[in-house]
Amino acid sequence: MSDSIATGRQKRQKLDKKGKFAALQKLKDLKGAKNKYELTEEDDVYEEVDEKEYGKKVLERADDWIVDDDGSGYVEDGRDIFDDDLDDESISKTSKNTSSKKGNRSRVSEPSENKGSSNIRNMLMSMPVKRKISNVKLDEDDVLGDIMSELNSAGSSDAKDEFVEMSASDYLKSFRRNVKIPKTDPLQQRPSQELDLRIRKEMMKIKNEPISPVKIKPEPVSPVKMDVDDVAESQRIDDFDSNDGFPSNLSESAAISAANDVNWEIEEFDSQELCKALDSTSNALPLKSEPKVNVKQEPVELDDRSESGLTDEQLNAVWQTMSGSNTSAAPEEVVSLDLSKLPLVTNEKGAQVLRLFWFDAYEDPFRQPGVVYLFGKVWVESAKSHVSCCVAVKNIDRKIYLLPREEQVDMSTKQKTGKEVSMMDVYNEFNNDVAKKYKIDHFKSKKVTKNYAFNLPDVPLSSEYLEVKYPATCGALPNSLEGSTFSRVFGTPTNSLELLLIERRIKGPCWLDLCAPEAVKNPTSWCKIEASLSKPENVTIYSGKPIPPPPLVVASMNMRTVVNPKTHQSEIVMIGCLVNHQFYLDRPAPNPPFQQHFCAFTKPCDIPWPLDHKEEASRYTATKVEKVDTERALLGFFLAKFFKIDPDLLVGHDIAGFDLEVLMHRIFVNKIPNWSRIGRLRRANPSQNTKGRAYLERNAVCGRLVCDVKISAKELIRCRSYDIGALCETVLKLKENERQDLSADDVKKCFINSREMFMLITRTMQDAAYILRLMYELNVMPLAMQITNIAGNLLSRTLMGGRSERNEYLLLHAFTEKDYIVPDKEYKKNAKHVQEADVDTLDETGADAGNNNNKKQGASSRRKPAYSGGLVLDPKKGFYDKLILLMDFNSLYPSIIQEYNICFTTVNVAQKLNDDTEPELPQPNLEPGILPTEIRKLVESRREVKKLMKTPDLSPDLKMQYNIRQTALKLTANSMYGCLGFSFSRFYAKPLAALVTAKGRDILVNTRDLVQKLNYEVIYGDTDSIMINTNCLDYGEVFKIGHKIKAEVNKLYRQVELDVDGVFKYMLLLKKKKYAAVTISQLPSGEFVTSQELKGLDIVRRDWSQISAEAGKFILSQILSDMPPDNRIEAIHAHLNKLREDLEEGRVPLQLLAITKQLTKNPEEYVDHKSQPHVLVAMRLNQRGGKRIRQGDTVSYVICDDGSNESAMQRAYPLEELKTNKSLKVDIKYYLSQQIHPVVSRLCEPIDGTDSARIAECLGLDPTSYRRQLQRAEENEDIGLGEKTVLDVQERFRYCDRFKLRCSNCSKETMIDSPFRKTETGEYELVLEKCINPECAFSPMQHLAPIQNALTLAMRSYVQRYYTSWLTCEDPACPQRTRRLPLRFQSNFPICNLCEKGVMYREYTDTELYTQLSFFQHIFDLSKIPASDKRHLRISMDIDSAYFKLKDHIEQLLKHSAYSVVNMSHMFEGMYVTGAPSKITMNIKQEIKREPL
Repeated sequence: MSDSIATGRQKRQKLDKKGKFAALQKLKDLKGAKNKYELTEEDDVYEEVDEKEYGKKVLERADDWIVDDDGSGYVEDGRDIFDDDLDDESISKTSKNTSSKKGNRSRVSEPSENKGSSNIRNMLMSMPVKRKISNVKLDEDDVLGDIMSELNSAGSSDAKDEFVEMSASDYLKSFRRNVKIPKTDPLQQRPSQELDLRIRKEMMKIKNEPISPVKIKPEPVSPVKMDVDDVAESQRIDDFDSNDGFPSNLSESAAISAANDVNWEIEEFDSQELCKALDSTSNALPLKSEPKVNVKQEPVELDDRSESGLTDEQLNAVWQTMSGSNTSAAPEEVVSLDLSKLPLVTNEKGAQVLRLFWFDAYEDPFRQPGVVYLFGKVWVESAKSHVSCCVAVKNIDRKIYLLPREEQVDMSTKQKTGKEVSMMDVYNEFNNDVAKKYKIDHFKSKKVTKNYAFNLPDVPLSSEYLEVKYPATCGALPNSLEGSTFSRVFGTPTNSLELLLIERRIKGPCWLDLCAPEAVKNPTSWCKIEASLSKPENVTIYSGKPIPPPPLVVASMNMRTVVNPKTHQSEIVMIGCLVNHQFYLDRPAPNPPFQQHFCAFTKPCDIPWPLDHKEEASRYTATKVEKVDTERALLGFFLAKFFKIDPDLLVGHDIAGFDLEVLMHRIFVNKIPNWSRIGRLRRANPSQNTKGRAYLERNAVCGRLVCDVKISAKELIRCRSYDIGALCETVLKLKENERQDLSADDVKKCFINSREMFMLITRTMQDAAYILRLMYELNVMPLAMQITNIAGNLLSRTLMGGRSERNEYLLLHAFTEKDYIVPDKEYKKNAKHVQEADVDTLDETGADAGNNNNKKQGASSRRKPAYSGGLVLDPKKGFYDKLILLMDFNSLYPSIIQEYNICFTTVNVAQKLNDDTEPELPQPNLEPGILPTEIRKLVESRREVKKLMKTPDLSPDLKMQYNIRQTALKLTANSMYGCLGFSFSRFYAKPLAALVTAKGRDILVNTRDLVQKLNYEVIYGDTDSIMINTNCLDYGEVFKIGHKIKAEVNKLYRQVELDVDGVFKYMLLLKKKKYAAVTISQLPSGEFVTSQELKGLDIVRRDWSQISAEAGKFILSQILSDMPPDNRIEAIHAHLNKLREDLEEGRVPLQLLAITKQLTKNPEEYVDHKSQPHVLVAMRLNQRGGKRIRQGDTVSYVICDDGSNESAMQRAYPLEELKTNKSLKVDIKYYLSQQIHPVVSRLCEPIDGTDSARIAECLGLDPTSYRRQLQRAEENEDIGLGEKTVLDVQERFRYCDRFKLRCSNCSKETMIDSPFRKTETGEYELVLEKCINPECAFSPMQHLAPIQNALTLAMRSYVQRYYTSWLTCEDPACPQRTRRLPLRFQSNFPICNLCEKGVMYREYTDTELYTQLSFFQHIFDLSKIPASDKRHLRISMDIDSAYFKLKDHIEQLLKHSAYSVVNMSHMFEGMYVTGAPSKITMNIKQEIKREPL
C-alpha cells in the first residue's frame, strides 16, 4: 500500500476558530457529574451590527470547505440562505482580502445583485427547490454522455447520435453538410457540427440571469476586416431621470380626470442619441463581450430563456445595440409662435406668399364640400426650423360639361322634334329647369371646345360644350342627367380634391406659393400654423431655385393587445414608440435610426400587477416606461405624447389593417377627449351612427402620412410571408429565432410575473425598431415620393398601394392638358372588394391575376379571360447540359404601344367595345397619341437618369436618389398597360389591351420563325422571352449567336428591341412556366460566376412547406451540378433516406413543416372551407379573439395526427397549438406522401435512373400505386414504329401480386410466381411438388381443393376491387379519391373536382385486373415453361393433371371476361343502315356469321 496514491493525501484538519471544540470537550468532561451545566450571565448575548458589518463578518468566516476537483461543480461556503442578500460593497471588500488565501482556486460563482432588504418573499425565493426533471436527454449531460458513448462504442457500432434540438437554419445547414452517398454512414456528423452542438449545449446551461442588462465592453474591431457578425459598440442606457422607479401610481379616478383634461401637460421625456447606428447588413447577435460573465444560478424554477432561444441579457443587448448609448441629448426646444402672423416670404414677383411644402391633402365632401385641407411644413425663420402647417383652400366650385344635342328631343316621348339646338338653348334649359330643380342659386357658364376619345359611342371626337361652374354646397348632379337640348353631362362625380390637383397641375409633394393667405382665428387643426385661402387660384407651384424638401418627424408605433374575457374585444395594454425628428426624403437612411423612445403600458383588466414590479422597474433601464392603471389612462397618455411629438409620418406593420382600427375603436369606447389628436384635423365627438364612426376611423389620421411596411413589402419584394418575422429574416437578415411572435394569450401571460412583463416591453420596443429599419431598408418613402411626383396623385394613396389610382392620375393630367374630357369615376361598381394592386399583375391570358370578389358568395374565383393574353410556346421538356441562350424584349408592351401608336386618340375604342374582333392598327401617318407620348417621356427620362448615374465622382447620396428615380420611372412605365386591361380602372379599354397582346403574340411567333430559319432550336418561349439551344459549350460563341439574332430581329422594328438576357449552363425544363436553370456570367476579370434561377416550381411557391421546398432545392442542386449521373442519383436517394429518418425521429424543426397559404377572401366567405385547411385554421384563430385574420393575410399551419378519422385537410392546426397541445403530433405520412414526394418526383421526372416509385421507396412509402401510375403513363404514350409491342412474361407481370399458398400441414406460406422454382442446391422442382419447408414431407398437389378455394377467393377479391370503382387524381399532390364520377371531362377522362387541374383515373383498371388473372393462369400453365428449363424437370401424369385442373379452374372465370374478345359486329355496327333490314343486308350478315374469326 506504500505505492498507493492515497498515502500522499493529508488528513483534513478541523480548525477551531470560535472555540466550539473546547466547549464540546468541556461538556464531555461533565458527563456523569451531578451538576452538568453552569449558568453564567452574559452581558451581551448578541453583537449588534449594521448590515454592512454583518455581511463583512459572514464573508470573513465563509470558507469553500467543499469543492470538487475542477471547480465547476458543487460548492459550499458555509453561508446561510438568509445571507444571499448581502450588499455588493461588503462582498467586494471581502473578496479582495480573501483572494490571496484561496490561491489559484477557481472562482465558481459570484454574488448576485442587491435584492433589497431581507423579507419572507426573498427568503422563499432564495431557498433551494427541487427542480422538475423533464425531457432528460443524453446530450445534456456531458459525463453521462461520455460514459454511454464508451459503452456504445464497445458494444454496437450502429448507435446513432442523439438529436439536439436546433433551429431550422442550423438543421438545414447540417442536413446539407451531412448527406453523403451511402458508401459511408449518412448520419455521421462532421467535427464542425459536433463543435456546434457542444456550443449549443453550453448555451443551454445558462439559467435565470438577472434582468438588468449586462455591461458589455466592446472589442476593438478593425474597420477594414469587420465581419458580418461583428456589431457596433453598444453601451448601457441607464441615465434616465424617470427610470429610478415608477412615478406615483395614479388611481383610476385620477387617471380619468387626467384623461379628461384637455390641456394635459406632460413632462418632457429624455431623448436618447445613438453613438453609432447598427449596420444594415450586420446582425444584433452575437454580442461579443471581453470579460467572461459568471452567472450565479438562483434556486428558482423560472427560466429567463424565452421561446426564441434568447436569454434576458441577450434580448436586452439586442435592443441596446439598436437604441445606442446612454448619453441623453437635450430635449427638443418648444417652438413659440405668434399665431396672428404668418411666416410669409417674398416670391420672384415681389409678392408676399406663404411657402408650403405639402405632402398630404384631405376633404370631407359631406360636411365641408368645396374645402380641401393641405397639410405640410413651412420654414419659420424665428425658430430656425420647419413646423407643421395646415392650409384650408375654400370655394372650390364644381365643374360640369353639357353636351348639346343636334336636334331637340321631346322628353316625354323621346322623339326628335327636328329643331336645331344652339348653345343658348342649352343655357336656358339649365338655368330654367335644372338649376331650379337641384337648387343651384348661382353659377357661371361659358362655351368651350373639348375632345373625347373614350368608351361612349354617341359622343363626338370633338365638339362644343357648355361649361358650368357652381358652388360645391349645392350638391352633385346625377350622372345620368339629360335634357331636351343636351344628351350627357360630364364631371358630375368629380370631387374637389381632384379638381384642385388637376387644374392647378400639382403633381405630388412639392413647394407651393400660396398667395393672399389669411390667418385663422379659430383653428380647425392641430398644426402649429394654420391659414386659409379664399379661392383655389391662389395656389401656385413654386418655380424658383430648387429647395430641398424639409425633414419629416417619423414615429414608429407598435402595440400589444389582449382579449377581454367578458366582452371578447381586443384591449390595448402596451404602446411602444420610436421617434426621429429629422428624416430627409432626399438623403440616405438616418444614422441613428431614431432619437427618442418610450413605452406606456397597463395591465389586463382581469390580472393584478405582479408583487415585485416596482423593484424590477427600478432596475429596468432599456427605455423610458410609463405605467398607468387603466386602458383609458393609457390612451390619454399616448395621445398627449403623440400630440407633443407631432409626427408627420406614422410607421407600423399592418397598421392600416389592424393597429389603427383597434386604436380608434378603443379610443371611442373609452370616450377619450381630443381623440382627433391622432390626426391633424380637429374633429368633434364621433356620432353614434355606425357608418359615420366607420368613416372617421378610416380617416382619423388625415394630415399625417401612414406607412404600412406590410403593404409596401408586398409591392416591392417577394416573400414567403409578409408577417414581421418573415420580413425581418428576408430584409434585415435576422436569424430565425432572434425575435419571437406573441399572440394575445402570450401577451396576457407575460403580466403574471415582472420579469416577463419587462421582457415584453423590450420585445415591443425591439419590434418597433425592426419596423423602422424595414422602412429604411426598402426605401419606401423616397420611392413612394418619386412615384407620386411622376403620377400626380396623393402620397398617402401611393403608400397604401393604390396602383390603379397612380395610372389614373397620370392620364388625367395628360388628357386634361390636351383639352380632353376624361371618363368619370364610377362609384357604383363594388370596387372596394377589388384589390387595386391587381392592375400590374394581369396574367398572360389577359385576366386579372387578382380575385374577382364582386360575385355571389360561393362562386368560383376562376373566370373566363376577358381577352387573349400573351403567347406561351410549347416547351421541349428535358434536361439540357449545353449552353442555353435566353433573349427577351425590353418592356415589350410599352414598346408595342409606342411602335404602333396605340392610344385612345388613334384607335376607335367605342366601336370595338362590345365586339370581340381585333381592332385595326392606326395609320402610320397619325400624330403620336397621348398614351405613347407619356410612355416615351417616362422611358427617355429613365434613360437620362441612368446616364447621370454613370457620371464619375458622383456622391453616394445623389447616386441613391438617381437610382430611386429610375426605379420609379420603370415601375410607372411598365404599369401603363395594366390600366388598359383592368376592368375597374377609369381608363379601362379592352380593345386596346387586346390589340397590344395580339401584337405581342405576333412578334414572338415571328421571332421564333426567324431563329429557326437561322438553324437554331427554340426550346421555349413565354410572352416576351425566348430560349434557344445553342448546342455548344463556348461562352463567347453563345454571345456571338445572340448578337447575330438580335441584329436580325431589331431590323424589323423601330421601338421593339430584343436583347440578350442571359446564358444557362444547365436547364431543367418541366412544363410551361416551370423550369430551373443555372445562369452563368463572366466578370470583367474573366472569372465565371453561376447562380440558380427558378420559375414557377413548387419550391418557390409559398403554399408548400419549407421542408418540401428545401428538399426540392437540394435535389435541384444535385441535378444541376457537375457530378456524374450515377453519383447524382445516389446522392438524391441518400438525401431522401436521411430526410425520412429525420422526420420519423422528430429531428426536423417544426418551423420547416409549416405550410403557408394566403386568403383570397375573408374566411367566413368560403363555402368549401372544410377542404381548405388554411381557412379552417383562420376561422379557429378568429374565434379566439384578438387580431382577426382577413383577406390578403397569410396563414401558417401544420397537418397533425389528432387521433380522429378526418381527412388530412381537416387536421390542420397552428404551429403554436401543436407546441402546446401534447395530444397532437405531426402527420409524418402526409408530409412524406403529399408534400415531399410530389415536389421531388416532378423534379426528377426527366432524369434517368430514378422514378416516382423509387422515390417512394426512399421515403418509406408503398411504391405500388406509384408503379401503377408509371404503368398508366407508359400505356398512354404512343408506341413508335419499330418498338416492341409484345412484352415478355417478366415485363408483363412485373406489377402483379404474387399468389400466396399456405401448407395444410406445417402452415408455411409459399409465394408462387412461376410454375417451378430453383432450390438452394441448384436443382429444379415444381412448386406443387413439395412444401417449401424442408422438414415437411407434405405434397400440396395431393389436396387440390384448398388450392382451388384459395385461388377463388383471391380472384374474387381482385374482381371486387375493380367494381368498387375508386377514382384518384393523376396529380400526386392532390389527395382526391372518390367513387363519384365527375361531370366534366377532358380527353375522355373526368376532371378532378378538387384541384381542377388533373384528370381522374381508375385506381384499379380493367387492364390490371385482366393481367392479374392472367398471371394466376400463367403460374399453373406448364406449357409456358421455357424448353431450357423444362428439361431439368420431371413431370409425371399426376402432376400434369393437377396443374391442368388449376389452370382450367382459372380459365372458367376468365371466360366471363370480355376484355380479350373483339366483337366484330359491334365494331362495324355503325356502318349498316338502321332502318328495316333488306334481303341483301341479311345475306351479308349471314355470310359474316359463317366466316370463322
